[in-house]
Amino acid sequence: MRKKSVLVTDGIWRKSLAVVRALARSGVKVAVGERTWMTPTLLSRHVSERYIYPSPENDPARFLQWLTSVVKTHEYDVLMTTEEATGMLVARHAAELSEHIRIPLPSYEKIMFARDKFRLLTHAHKNGIPCPATSIVNSLGEGREKMEKLLFPIVFKPIISAGGHGIRYVFTKDEFDAHYKSMHERYKTFLMQDYIPGEDYYGVSVIFNSHNQMRSAFVHKKLRQLPTTGGVSTCAVSVKFPRLVEMAEALLTSIGWYGSANVEFKIDRRDNTPKLMEVNPRLWGSLQLTVASGINIPLMLYQLAMEGDVAPKFDYKTGVKMHWFMYGDWVHFFANIVAQRKIDIDVFRLFEKNTCHTTWLLSDPLPFFGLPLSLLDYLTSDEMKKNRFK
Repeated sequence: MRKKSVLVTDGIWRKSLAVVRALARSGVKVAVGERTWMTPTLLSRHVSERYIYPSPENDPARFLQWLTSVVKTHEYDVLMTTEEATGMLVARHAAELSEHIRIPLPSYEKIMFARDKFRLLTHAHKNGIPCPATSIVNSLGEGREKMEKLLFPIVFKPIISAGGHGIRYVFTKDEFDAHYKSMHERYKTFLMQDYIPGEDYYGVSVIFNSHNQMRSAFVHKKLRQLPTTGGVSTCAVSVKFPRLVEMAEALLTSIGWYGSANVEFKIDRRDNTPKLMEVNPRLWGSLQLTVASGINIPLMLYQLAMEGDVAPKFDYKTGVKMHWFMYGDWVHFFANIVAQRKIDIDVFRLFEKNTCHTTWLLSDPLPFFGLPLSLLDYLTSDEMKKNRFK
């Protein structure tokens, strides 16, 4: 009998390493590809085949040509894309690719809907899900007019972004013009949003089957983020928060979701109400925490793709803490000193009970020691510029 097999793209990201390890421990053969050899995941002992492919963003036609050739000539069961740009490209061409491999992705149209923060928040508000007051603006005059209806501070956001990139916080009217001009020059059209005060950020990570039924939900609380004002988790802990799960389920059911997604909320300090911030239509950076807490999301996605459905899994351990050591948590540590003048010694509590790491694993150490490779790519590659915090 042929062994179960998965082809994983976007190997440079920490979530891809989590996918590889989780699948391999479940007896699934895993192949990994990336546009550069500077990819720690390629060093994992669990990788059976390694590929360097054309850039999905800079050369999508050649990437699709490469991908089509590989899935035609190799008997991989399932294709898993962990990064948004690759997922969008694959979803857009899913009809052709699905003749040769199973793809547990929502439709291209659903992905694009979720990425558009204005469409998403407008839809959520209509469906009774609390959100920050949000306007879309195109000109300076229009922005000033809408500014008068909001209390400061306010937030400028790109319509499409992830991980806290491009966000500007405007604390007074005197700062408005400078920030507005900067955003307009970079994005032309963007969002102006009510600032939600508070420090409590949560992520709800889910899987939906093809009948738009939720089959798994996992909640983590962000303890540290990069950037420090809100972004990707550098340290997080598994928690229970049924209200957030209900809100995420209602939202994604109303959209008609399939596959995986991560729904982000912030607790509004003024009324203690969770407010929807965004939906990430992809696997999430803290995936290793989900797996370590007892929900093997990569295996569930494999089963979903192969069998059309998967057994529900909602039970998991709480109090499991994840560290993104070294890069994420150390950058947060120094950024926190600069921004807040605070020293967070929890960054160095790496081996407490119930702790997991996004990259370090004693039985598979080489990806951790290969981290400088991805850092070098991050600092030198034109393609990674959009991921650098400004």
